[in-house]
Amino acid sequence: MTTWMNLGAIAAGGAVGATCRYLVTVAAMAVPGGSSLWGTTIVNVLGCGLLGGLAEFSLIHGNLPPAIALALRVGFLGSLTTFSTFAAESAATAGEGRLGVASVYVLMNLLVGWAVLLGSASMVRGWMS
Repeated sequence: MTTWMNLGAIAAGGAVGATCRYLVTVAAMAVPGGSSLWGTTIVNVLGCGLLGGLAEFSLIHGNLPPAIALALRVGFLGSLTTFSTFAAESAATAGEGRLGVASVYVLMNLLVGWAVLLGSASMVRGWMS
């Protein structure tokens, strides 16, 4: 029974995360000068921040109930963020000869995402102290 509840929690979180990802990408493309690259970067950096904050919260207050942790981490954040789209878009951009854009895109996703993850964990730690 627990396995079915965990799968249901992941599916519910995944549905919300995938919907949010789609809406962010549509919004990023609707902005003048926007593109799907911005949408992917936004969801990846946002996901890093949310995961860092959630991880720090769990360290301070103990682990979340398994179904909630799975719904948030695997379901919501797993479907909100996207490494495969990031890899495909960066390869396509580089393949178009736009190496500068591809390089900035890779750096934004990796370095900014990492910095936001660490920053959000630090922020949560400060709030909880």
